[in-house]
Amino acid sequence: MLSLFKFLVLGAISFTSVNAKCKAIPGSAGWPSSARWNALNQTLGGQLIKPTPPGAVCHSDQPTYNNATCAVVAQQWSTYTFHTNNPVSTDWDNTNNDTCLPDPAQPCSPIGYPVYVVNATTPEHVAVGVKFAAANNIRLIVKGTGHDYMGRSVSPNSLSIWTHNIRGINFHDAFQPQGCKRSTPTTAVTAAAGHNLIDLYAATDSHNSTIVGGMEATVGIGGYLTGGGHSPLSTAYGMAADNVLELTIITPSGSKLTVNECQHPDLFYAFRGGGGSTFGVMTHVTLKTYPTPQVAVLSLQLTMTSATDDIWDMVAYIFTQFPYLSNKTISADPQIAPIPSGNATTLYFIGNFRSISPQGVPYLSAAMQPIFSHIQSTWPAANINYTTTSYPTWYSHFLVTQFTRGPGYNFRLGSRLLDAPTLTGNLTALTSAVKGFCGGLGCGPLLLGGKGIWDAVPRGGSDAVLPAWRKTVVHFITGAVWPANSPAAEATAVAAMEQRVTILRDLLPNSGAYINEANRDEPDFQQAFWGTNYPKLAAIKKAYDPNDVFWCHPCVGNEGWQEVGNKLCTV
Repeated sequence: MLSLFKFLVLGAISFTSVNAKCKAIPGSAGWPSSARWNALNQTLGGQLIKPTPPGAVCHSDQPTYNNATCAVVAQQWSTYTFHTNNPVSTDWDNTNNDTCLPDPAQPCSPIGYPVYVVNATTPEHVAVGVKFAAANNIRLIVKGTGHDYMGRSVSPNSLSIWTHNIRGINFHDAFQPQGCKRSTPTTAVTAAAGHNLIDLYAATDSHNSTIVGGMEATVGIGGYLTGGGHSPLSTAYGMAADNVLELTIITPSGSKLTVNECQHPDLFYAFRGGGGSTFGVMTHVTLKTYPTPQVAVLSLQLTMTSATDDIWDMVAYIFTQFPYLSNKTISADPQIAPIPSGNATTLYFIGNFRSISPQGVPYLSAAMQPIFSHIQSTWPAANINYTTTSYPTWYSHFLVTQFTRGPGYNFRLGSRLLDAPTLTGNLTALTSAVKGFCGGLGCGPLLLGGKGIWDAVPRGGSDAVLPAWRKTVVHFITGAVWPANSPAAEATAVAAMEQRVTILRDLLPNSGAYINEANRDEPDFQQAFWGTNYPKLAAIKKAYDPNDVFWCHPCVGNEGWQEVGNKLCTV
């Protein structure tokens, strides 16, 4: 096995200027030879993968074709676990540009996937991969689980760092960040980057605790935390990023650093909300834990059929009550679906309302009852049905109420954050906006904001979470779906989605959107995703990654490069 020193010397000798017009691609003069890739694999102890598209098993012109395996892959394509456990697969087909689906009727090419993958099991593997990409001017990406609506975890002609197999979870009765004189008077958990949320929920539950986390089991902690991380617990405990105590990272230069409020506070700031695949690679994180709460859930199914806009008057009224509910630390994840039938529309308002109050179901029911009474007296055609359930722990609640809609198709998101004055002010404007945003394909108005976010004091005094979150009550989501390899259909669907998002953008122009669940082509994304934090983040990016070893879209400091076909080139 080559020594790391010799390997890096070889890399330095064949260094291609980072000022080259484009990143190296296979066949270009700067692309490493097979011997150099073999040397990399030896240095990694055999952890370098030359992947094939997972859908290639369904295509007779591909070397991995296997009809029996194809049936299995096609069946599992709509599960998150399949894409999580594959080194290059991602949840949404469009992030790989539909280049090789498990469908023999569709074309298959490896061009939508990385050329090589570092199957990292240690931070040192990550460092070697980062240095190799930097030395050879190769586009570098990072994949955890592939649960990324923005498509940052995959790209053509790239080297990928796959963090899925960096494992380990440790608990702390109290935690003292490295380099700090005082310990943090809180229980905590340190987790490696390969873990997803359900891993941490299960582990913390065994210690009668939990973390601030989301509602999809296979979301990886790296992308989740670097994007800020919202949660039903955010109304009480803030964003997930607000609860980070320390991180271990690999920088764009390949250095391994422990960052916290006392050491490298600028990177500590940036990693908590500044976006993934930008400032380096997170390999470990320490999070504050909380005693696991009992969770009261009210599962609502509200329907109403009408030939007039009074259905939207009712929906707008419900939204005016969301600030009242958030003040009671109640969260919700309803889905709104209007179904036309002749001259009438049937509206479905379905979802879970949650409370972690020690008073349990009576507290939640009492909070919801005035809303239901007003709906019944004002819109007697509305049908309100609900059940209530009490769960003894956060984890037991999560296992029943987690989001289960699967992946494996073309999908993009659009979103906007709205605050209390917008929801309780001009009711006419709100009603019109709600109808425009939710009236086509429906929407997901997630009640996540509350005192926990508004009053959060992250370690070090601040983090890079979008400032608009500090006033937000509702995270409004919509989406776009279209058939595979249909550019015209994609353009139509995405344009319609953007038109809907524009309605809320115009309603509250100075707000923003959640970086992990938004349109990757959001106009003025720097302002939308980071607001007044952007200049500071851009300066940190320039200081630690002046040669743009890490590049993604939409990401901090990416303005100097653009994707030209399957190449990444300077502007």
